[in-house]
Amino acid sequence: MKYFLLIAFSVLYINIFAQTINNVTIKQNQGELNLQYDLYAKPDIAFTVSVLYSADKVKWDKIEKIHGEVGDSIFPGKDKQIVIWIDHLENVKPNLFFKISAVYPTFDPLKKGTVRDATGNTYNWIRYDNTRWMTQNLKSTKDAPECGTIYNYTAAINACPDEWQLPSDDDWLQLEKYFGISPAKASEFGLRDIKNLKTFNDSGFVLNECKYLKTFYPNQVAVAFWTSTVNKLLYLGYSEKYIARIIRLNENKISRELREKTDELSVRCIKSALYNETIESVLETKINLENTTGTFKDVYTGEKFEYIYAGNSVWLKKDIVGTFQFSEINDKCPVGWRLPVEQEWKDLFNYYKPSIQLANESNIISERMSTQGLWSFNMSASDYWMGSKYYIYNTYWINRENKEDSKKLMTYPTNKSNSTGWVNKQTNEKAKLRCVLDNKEYASYSESVETGKFTDTRDNTEYSWVNIDNKVWMSENLSYNMGENSSCRDAIKLNCEAFGYLYSLAVVQNACPDGWQIPTSDDWKKILAKTVNNMPALYPFGKTGLNILLGGEIIVDDSGKKPIPVYTSKYIYSDAGNIGFFYLDSNGKAEQVEKAKKKDLIYIRCVKR
Repeated sequence: MKYFLLIAFSVLYINIFAQTINNVTIKQNQGELNLQYDLYAKPDIAFTVSVLYSADKVKWDKIEKIHGEVGDSIFPGKDKQIVIWIDHLENVKPNLFFKISAVYPTFDPLKKGTVRDATGNTYNWIRYDNTRWMTQNLKSTKDAPECGTIYNYTAAINACPDEWQLPSDDDWLQLEKYFGISPAKASEFGLRDIKNLKTFNDSGFVLNECKYLKTFYPNQVAVAFWTSTVNKLLYLGYSEKYIARIIRLNENKISRELREKTDELSVRCIKSALYNETIESVLETKINLENTTGTFKDVYTGEKFEYIYAGNSVWLKKDIVGTFQFSEINDKCPVGWRLPVEQEWKDLFNYYKPSIQLANESNIISERMSTQGLWSFNMSASDYWMGSKYYIYNTYWINRENKEDSKKLMTYPTNKSNSTGWVNKQTNEKAKLRCVLDNKEYASYSESVETGKFTDTRDNTEYSWVNIDNKVWMSENLSYNMGENSSCRDAIKLNCEAFGYLYSLAVVQNACPDGWQIPTSDDWKKILAKTVNNMPALYPFGKTGLNILLGGEIIVDDSGKKPIPVYTSKYIYSDAGNIGFFYLDSNGKAEQVEKAKKKDLIYIRCVKR
């Protein structure tokens, strides 16, 4: 609205300019869409720009979380840019339509017309600048006198026809200046001279003497009008009074004064000639819905985690459950994961920075990282530790080898703090954790690992597979229920969900899905040859892609000063009907047991026939 007056001074020229949106493009950068457009119009027109999206061009949803040259007071120009986070869109499809909508104020150029009220009375109107004024006093009935009906303030405020309204004090001030009252005098209370009252009547603005229940001035010929403006001079004691206009027809004077709300005056109604016009441009674009995200299971616990590749590292997509003092943060990450170092946090924040320069960048990074979706980081608004001995609001522990440096940490840029930096805090308070994959080489070889999925038709369970040296292996433990010959570790059902079933020798030969079989000892030896002194190569994110889990018996090693749990697993093989297994544990042991015993319970990985 603040730009409507600016438009008012140039309304006679607006229509000679073509208002258009041209050269709309959309580029995707990971989870961000960068929308660029040109807005052509008269230079001083202010637009309200919004962006909507749709899968079918029928139902359009407005995008609320959006940044750049969008919103109110957008002026024409080229190469305007907007950024949108895909994670903030709901029901995203591979093909989406985006609509840029630009709304601007314009005016109806008609200078005269008529309006009909609810009782059937017809009135003429005249446009002065950008406001239509009724030229006759309002009537509440068909048989009202020529001077119209008189109203108290309460009745007057709701008396005008639909889409018309009682003029404000400012509306009267504009009209008075239009008819020759100086701006300095127009804002004063009391009597002001009208240079030539005849100008009002000549323009068609009818002013006739009216008789009122209360005499305004003795021996004066007058007509009086309400404004919609409430008295603001309460400090003078003028409560319950409202600004009115009293025109002395026989003196060429008009008074701006306060009247009691119970007074009964005439009413003139107005309607703005300005209205909102909309220009639009629609563009279809393809959305890439593939990102380096996925799930894995902890080697020791079988707990399922989500991960995301962001900022040159692989991160857990959610916090470690719980809050911790600094002394409690060790061994909270899954196997093969650790607390991030300072540079990894910096790289992460840079990854989530918008691709265009924005004044509230820290707030925007916080908004983007806190969302939930394909490219999101799921960061909460809680306190976080980093691998130092201190924390602050919305920070994480980081891993620092230097003791002095480890006393510093990075502030997470939040909507509250709106800052980044390194500060010292206390260690005895609790905060949250986020972990990063320790294997920095994973990104370099992950795409070369051939993987896929298949479905076991017996129970419709979906499994992942990996191709290792032209041999296709299941990269998950078998989890097909074979009754009493299949069981869960420690008879706990959740362990079957975590690690798959343990099987007895009675069923192993027939356990694999159709088209798959038990591997031979040679199959396993070829795999283990790749992991000499490097057991993590078998784990999730290891180079083999086999994703071994140590979900068997947990043995306590108490040979040292402190008991240490050793996690184990037995994986079956079959050599022409001779059943054995390979024993693996968290100490790096990998040994072959050539003869399985009847009491042995063994995990199964199948290979494709």
